[in-house]
Amino acid sequence: MPKHYRAWGENLDAKYFREVIATGCLGSAAMALGAMENTYEILYKKCSELRYRGKPLKENTAVAAVLADIAAEIEVSRAAVYTYARMLDRPDMYGERYSAEIVARGRALKLKVCDACCDVAGKAVDLLSHYGIDRNFDVEKHWRDVKIIQLWMGGRQLCQMDVARHFYDCKQL
Repeated sequence: MPKHYRAWGENLDAKYFREVIATGCLGSAAMALGAMENTYEILYKKCSELRYRGKPLKENTAVAAVLADIAAEIEVSRAAVYTYARMLDRPDMYGERYSAEIVARGRALKLKVCDACCDVAGKAVDLLSHYGIDRNFDVEKHWRDVKIIQLWMGGRQLCQMDVARHFYDCKQL
């Protein structure tokens, strides 16, 4: 490759590209987490206003169970995002940002948090019925945004391959 196309120099391009991927996965997961949290806020407000048999919708046991699942998904995703941020911040404890392990962990985080956000948005649309797809409530916007987040930096399949390469020692992928 000609020198003028290199970003960092001989034997450094791939190393720093992996570091960009690792930190990009943190940003992607954080954006998806924010979309999940806002979807929950929309759900909380709307399920407090909407009534079913004289009680707020959130007081229905089936709806409360779905809301609990969404809250749990947010809490688990938040803990995973903070843990990964700590890993990136402490290379002395966890390894360099460009290491195969850190990149694979970031890819796995991005996969799971984005999938969780899509699942949360789907549940929100189900609970809110026609309000869920109404552009005034942003639920469908969050779903679209997270689908885009899933696509950048190589999409789901590249994330899956990086995870398999590290965690399952798949050299041929």
